[in-house]
Amino acid sequence: MGVSPRRVFLSHTSELREYPEGGSFVDAMEKAVLRGRDAPVDMAHFTAGVLTPAASCRERVAECDVYLLVAGFRYGSPVVDRPSLSYTELEFEAATELGKPRLVFLLDQQAEGPGVLFLDPEFGDRQEAFRRRLMLDSGLIVKTVRTPAELDAVVVQALAELRTATTALPDFAVTTGRGASPGGVPVWKVPARLQGFAGREELLEELSESLDAGPVVVRAIEGMGGVGKSSTAIEYAHRHAAGYDVVWWIAAENPDLIPQQLAELGQALRLTEPSEPVGAAVPRVLGELRNRERVLLVFDNAEHPQALAPYLPGGQVRVLITSRYPFWAGVAVPVSIDVFIPEESARFLAARAPHLTADEIAEVTRTLGHLPSALDQAAALLADSTLTPANYLSLLDSRARDLLHRGVTLGADGDTAMPVAASWSLAFDALAQRDPAALQLLTLLAWLAPEPVPLTLITGHPDVLPEPLAAVATDPLRMADTMRLLRERALARVDADSLLLHRIPAALLRTGPDDARHPQATTHGSGWPVTAALVLRRGLPENSWNNPAVWPQWHRLLPHLLTTTAPDRHDLLATHCDTLINLLSGISNYLETSGQPRQALPHAQRAHRLAHDHHGPDHTTTFNSNTRLALRLSALGEYQAARELDEDTLNRQRRVLGDDHPNTLISANNLAINLRGLGEYQAARELDEDTLNRRRRVLGENHPDTLSSANNLAINLRKLAKHQAARELDEDTLARRRRVLGDDHPNTLNSANNLAINLRKLGKHQAARELNEDTLNRRRRVLGENHPGTLRSANNLAIHLRELGDCGAARELNEDTLNRRRRVLGENHPNTLRTARNLVVVLRDLAQDDQADALQAWIAHATKLQPRQPDAN
Repeated sequence: MGVSPRRVFLSHTSELREYPEGGSFVDAMEKAVLRGRDAPVDMAHFTAGVLTPAASCRERVAECDVYLLVAGFRYGSPVVDRPSLSYTELEFEAATELGKPRLVFLLDQQAEGPGVLFLDPEFGDRQEAFRRRLMLDSGLIVKTVRTPAELDAVVVQALAELRTATTALPDFAVTTGRGASPGGVPVWKVPARLQGFAGREELLEELSESLDAGPVVVRAIEGMGGVGKSSTAIEYAHRHAAGYDVVWWIAAENPDLIPQQLAELGQALRLTEPSEPVGAAVPRVLGELRNRERVLLVFDNAEHPQALAPYLPGGQVRVLITSRYPFWAGVAVPVSIDVFIPEESARFLAARAPHLTADEIAEVTRTLGHLPSALDQAAALLADSTLTPANYLSLLDSRARDLLHRGVTLGADGDTAMPVAASWSLAFDALAQRDPAALQLLTLLAWLAPEPVPLTLITGHPDVLPEPLAAVATDPLRMADTMRLLRERALARVDADSLLLHRIPAALLRTGPDDARHPQATTHGSGWPVTAALVLRRGLPENSWNNPAVWPQWHRLLPHLLTTTAPDRHDLLATHCDTLINLLSGISNYLETSGQPRQALPHAQRAHRLAHDHHGPDHTTTFNSNTRLALRLSALGEYQAARELDEDTLNRQRRVLGDDHPNTLISANNLAINLRGLGEYQAARELDEDTLNRRRRVLGENHPDTLSSANNLAINLRKLAKHQAARELDEDTLARRRRVLGDDHPNTLNSANNLAINLRKLGKHQAARELNEDTLNRRRRVLGENHPGTLRSANNLAIHLRELGDCGAARELNEDTLNRRRRVLGENHPNTLRTARNLVVVLRDLAQDDQADALQAWIAHATKLQPRQPDAN
């Protein structure tokens, strides 16, 4: 007997029938309905009647069996007799009130089609509210689509699934008669379907495919609690109930309780009696199941394959296992489950707390690390607006344990409610009993950033670690055992060379132990914040200044350095001020030398304040912090402030260290740079000549610092129009730097850049262009596209191109350089304005005066913010 066709009401706005051209979204809807042997119904098929538009709409929906909506970004026309609603939202309202099955599909922001699909200037706010309502009150199915082809496929699938899908049972209902359970399953024991389950569509599809091949494990990547393993298993069981005659849920955390639950299944199947011994009932149940098809067993929160293996029936029985334990090869097919992706987190929270703004949702989900259990609890606390997102995040930072003990999440048995903090606390307690060093390791990770921590940071510096972690870190075998335990218990992500702890357990560990079972003592008696700082100080790579080879190592440690030195940690590190100054200085140096001068400044400022407060003005640590801060200011074009700081430091160093001390000469060198930046070229030249002579005598002709002074003196000679002398000194310095430092060292490339400028000044345009092109290519490769040094070469090459008559290429390069300098250095940095002026000249050469005038006006405005403009490259 054939299946009767259903009348499927198609709800959509008009533009979706037109676009994309060649096959619209509405065309795809209609074809999908017809492929499913159903009948599409569209309001466009009907002419006006005697009923009001609202009543007519409701009548047409009522005549149909299924309501199918595709919602884009346009709201549609308001209903004549109900202008507060569009026809599309009125149709959805009617389908909801009539209890029709509702299939809802939302166009994605990246959907195929022209711009008109995504903009509704008149009712855009209404459509945004409607789309959010759809995510909250989704009916049977809500999915996001990008193309008509994708819409076709998911509509066909949804209509097919709808033929058998029904509502869920009460909690853990056990049925033995057809019709009482989802899909009419005769024997059914599964927790109730979770209201508002969101995301995991790809995972559920992967589960379905994997179950065709045998038992499946749902597990967190490297073992993460709270990612929704049990809730995903529940959702899978309900969605696929029609494919089974027996679906049975077994709480497997305690292996001793599994036999009793299998015996209960035997009673439901009428294989055993309640009075029959469990030991006799279990083999009979497993034997019966082995001979059956259409059976699904779910073992929830299983501890270990060895404990579960005796209870796997084999045969055609499908087995779904949830577990933190990661190693199931040979027993089941692993299916990974991780935290939500950001888009899933946003949809999840928006559906439960629709009053939150997009920025608030993004901040909450990011801070919670997209962990489903924590998001669920946060939604419960934020839903009624009694706790604002800002207050919630503040409490999470200062009172994580108290906050996360409120609200509940799915417990280990899939049914029992348990606060997020309580669930993690149980795991920490068990770990403390099994391996105290493992809990110490987690606690150390908690005081670092929620990013991968290099394993060598732990194993390379055991002398600053507490016992027993110090002893474990020195023994590769014991360290491997500890890492394996963390992975087995799903407490951290463990890779071959790094470990990663999620934000939520990290927050709980930072707020302190529940009792003395958690080992918190450290060798220095100052707590874990100091331990984290000491480990980082000992593990810092070599000096990053003009040393690109070590930048990747600094980049990997940067999140941990920023976390450990954050302002809220300063009081915690009061007993180790020099360690904090050292870390802040290292951060600042790396950020500037790698091309991030604006980000480098605040760290130098904090190190400077700490050094002055802790050591006073005449200590070498303070001198060094002064020098770094002056360099940061100079890099940002703040030459006067840098000059004042360098002058004071130089005077103090001459008095304390002597005129020829290497650190004194560094300050003299830097002061000359600032004098040049302020246009005082003769004073800068005299100071550079004196510094160069002293460095040659103290350090030698080829010392890198000596060559820096030679480089700077050549620049001042050029500024004083001594071009031939500047060229000769540049050529000598470049040759020495190539020999001492190498062709691609940043300082060598500085000399090449400066020599190219001198060649241009002497009229050697083609030679200047060739040298500049070579230098620009090397800087792009060594330093990156956006490094200030790279942008200097690009700026200079653009000048060469114009002077050689290639104004088109000069304009293109100038525009690119200007955009990059705005982003990297700021709108009113002297070098940004210099590139803008160069571009004005090129635009006028090209007779593009309107654009030149507009840019000149922008320069005039920006110059007011930076009134003193140096004449330096």
